[in-house]
Amino acid sequence: MATCSSNGVRQCSARITLDKCTFETVSGEDWEAAAEGALRGKPLSSLHTMLLDGIETAPLYTSHRNGTEADPAGLPGEAPFTRGATAAGGAQGWEVRQIHDVRIADTPDAVAVDTTSGVDAVTVARGWDAEGDAAALATGIGDAAGAGVTIHLQAGTSPAHAAAMLEVLDRHGVNLAGLKSWLGLDPVAAAASGWLWVGSYNLDDLVASMCSAARSANEIAHRSPDSLPLEADGSVFADAGACDATELAAMLATGVAWMRVICDDADGPGLAPDAAARLLGFTLSAGPDAFLVTAKCRALRMCWTRVLGTCGVDGAAGKGPPMRVHAVTSTAMLSAADPWVNMLRATTATFGAANGGVDALTVRPFDAVSAGAAASGLGWRVAANTHLILRHESRLGSVIDPAGGSWYLEELTRTMAHAAWDRFREIEAAGGMCAAMASGELEAWIAAERAQRDEQIAAGEQVLVGVTDFVDSEAQPAPGPSDCAGEPAGAPEVGLGVHRWAAPYEAGAATS
Repeated sequence: MATCSSNGVRQCSARITLDKCTFETVSGEDWEAAAEGALRGKPLSSLHTMLLDGIETAPLYTSHRNGTEADPAGLPGEAPFTRGATAAGGAQGWEVRQIHDVRIADTPDAVAVDTTSGVDAVTVARGWDAEGDAAALATGIGDAAGAGVTIHLQAGTSPAHAAAMLEVLDRHGVNLAGLKSWLGLDPVAAAASGWLWVGSYNLDDLVASMCSAARSANEIAHRSPDSLPLEADGSVFADAGACDATELAAMLATGVAWMRVICDDADGPGLAPDAAARLLGFTLSAGPDAFLVTAKCRALRMCWTRVLGTCGVDGAAGKGPPMRVHAVTSTAMLSAADPWVNMLRATTATFGAANGGVDALTVRPFDAVSAGAAASGLGWRVAANTHLILRHESRLGSVIDPAGGSWYLEELTRTMAHAAWDRFREIEAAGGMCAAMASGELEAWIAAERAQRDEQIAAGEQVLVGVTDFVDSEAQPAPGPSDCAGEPAGAPEVGLGVHRWAAPYEAGAATS
């Protein structure tokens, strides 16, 4: 029965007693029976999905089947740090990075705009020469560095590149003792990306380069104890076509290779494992599936903690493992056709990486494929704003263990970690990361996974919005170079290369 109050608002005088309401208990078997009836003769297994990693995902996850009571993931801030490196979560969010090519004339202006618009750090893209481009480096990042902006080097740089940047920073009054830069020393990434290797590489070359970089890292650590000289970059493998488990395995194997070189090799600096681990950072690729990105970030911390435990580094006794994670939105997922859709892909990838608890994040401009390394002012601005909206307005970084309690994400994290560990053991059985790279074995695995993804796209099992499905008939392929921002134009035809998922379909559209 309704009554009218003095202000004209209708009020209900009836009272509902919830204690008299009952709900029928529904079991998992009941749900399966109802689902099979709705499938009209198809088996329930038709709702399962097989990922490239060999991981099978189900349509329903329950506490009975996928509960976490006996879960070894621990608590936030405790080993194995699956749920985050700190108990308080990322209250301040993540570091916002932008990649710029110092060889481009407009870079100083673009960097100035970035650093007054919420960007925390600038990464110098690959491709520059340590001697010939020294002046361009100073012009491109000198003023920003002098103003206190953190400057990083992209993974795959050499000791000469790191030395050149440190010289520029020193000349611009940067306190090297308090430097927090990632210097990107990673010969494996240099080989995989095709940068710094003008021909084929062999095992001895890679090991010697890692030893040289390790010695430089030790020297840099004495001058800049807060910097991160070494890196294990998995994004170069993801952009070449590797599935998530193989990317993680490559990062773990690269990390183990660093530990061996730093601690055990006669040409290395001979540091203790805990000191060696503190020199190393990890970069992974963030793709368009937010759940996979979150699970990948969590699985990486879980697996690396296990590696460190094997090395005698007890992450449980102290503030946490000496591990910092940086994510970069995938180059492979970008499309030149209908490039506006790349904004949505980058947003989803950023969401997944933020929920995975990364320390730093780089978002590539949506027009990075069509415009090349220069991209556009709009592309760079949208990339920065993607960070800022999710970090400040959505406050993603303020949530502690955002994936915790999601039976799907908990199970996906565990299965991802197991799949990555199995592939990591295969790389180790092949002689380690350098041997697997030099022999071509890792490249063959990635090529097979790339072919499998191509087959899924061709069969319609994986959709590329704006390219294979929901195509804008009036859209024209964007003109311009196919080089991506942050990747050197005119790179030599070596390394694993970048294989964009949409490229075969864009090539067909351009010739039709």
